[in-house]
Amino acid sequence: MARRPFAAFLLCLALSVATAQDVGAWRVESEFDLYSYLGLGSIRVAAYQAPADLDPDDALLVVGCAPGGPSGLEIAAWVAPTGVIALGTEPLGVDVLVRFDQGPVLNQTWFLVEGAFVTEAVAPFELDQPLLAGLAAAGNLALRIQADPASGVQERTFQYEVDGFTQALAALRCGAPDPASGSAADPFAGVAPDADPFDGGAPDPFGDATEGDTDDGLVIGAWAFDGSDGMVAAGELGVLAVYCAPDGDNGIEIEVGDYALPAPAYDVVFRSGNIDFLRTTATRNQFDAAQLDGDDVEDRLVRFLRGVVDATITLTPRGGEGPPMTYRVPTDGFNDALAALGCYVGDR
Repeated sequence: MARRPFAAFLLCLALSVATAQDVGAWRVESEFDLYSYLGLGSIRVAAYQAPADLDPDDALLVVGCAPGGPSGLEIAAWVAPTGVIALGTEPLGVDVLVRFDQGPVLNQTWFLVEGAFVTEAVAPFELDQPLLAGLAAAGNLALRIQADPASGVQERTFQYEVDGFTQALAALRCGAPDPASGSAADPFAGVAPDADPFDGGAPDPFGDATEGDTDDGLVIGAWAFDGSDGMVAAGELGVLAVYCAPDGDNGIEIEVGDYALPAPAYDVVFRSGNIDFLRTTATRNQFDAAQLDGDDVEDRLVRFLRGVVDATITLTPRGGEGPPMTYRVPTDGFNDALAALGCYVGDR
C-alpha cells in the first residue's frame, strides 16, 4: 500500500464533550469515560484505604455502563499496578470479601484483568444485584482480595466512602454502543436499481461528513484519506494512521511514527490531556512505521479515539537505539472517518 506525506493539522488540546459532575463522593462521567471497560459512561470513587503501591487516584471503584449486562452496569475495582500480579491471557478468578458498613461479610469470586491503566478486579454480572443493593444502602464499602500464593496474589484491602451512590447513578447517562457489524441501516435503501447515487447529478451521500476535498482525496475532521484503504491524522513529527487489513480479525492495522523509524521495536504511550490512556508495543513494518502489536490493542485504542480529540504519542526504542520520539496529533472526526473507511469490524 502506498504511503504519502501529509500536511500537519493544528488543533487545541482538549478532551471530549463528555459530561462530568461530582455527586457526593462520586465522580460522574456520562456518555464517555476512560474508566469503564466499554467507555460508555461511569461513576467512580477513590478508596480512602488502599495498598501503598497504588496512587490514591488509581485506587478506584468504578460502576460503568454495560448494555450487555442484566443490570446494564459492570462493577470493577482498580486493585494493583500493572505487572504486580502476573496475569496470563485469560482472566484470573480470585476470592473476594465484601462488607457494607458493619453488615455480614459476603464471600464472592471476582476476576482479575489488565485494564488500560492498572489491574482490575471485575465482579461477574450475576453478582450485580447484591452489590448494587449494598451500595445504595451503605455509607462504607470494604473490599478484600484474598491471598492466593499459587497464583502470585497477595492480600489487598480497600475501603471506600460510597455515600450518594443512588444519586450519582441517577445522574449517569450511558452512551450508545457502536452498532454491530452489518446492523446499520442500508444507506442505499429505497434507491431505484437504475439510479446511481454516485452519478454526477446525484447528491453526495457523504457530503455532510466531508469537511474538505484536496488533491490527496477525502478529508474528514483531522483525517486525510490515503486512497480508499487508509486514513491518517498528522502532527509535526509523525502520524497516527489506520489502514485496512483484510487478513486481521478486526479488519485494520494501526501505525504510528514518521515512516523513517530506525529501531525494530518500540514501547508506545498514548496520552490525551494529562492521562496516559494506553501503553503498548509496536514493531517496525515494511514502511518503516511502528505497527501496533495485536488486534486487542488496536481495539482498545479505537475505543479511546472515539472520545478524545487529540493524542500525544511517545515512541521509545525498546533496545535503546536512540532517544524517544514524542508528537501530538489531532483526532477529531475519528468516528465519522472510521465509518467512511468502512473496514473496521472489531467490537469497539
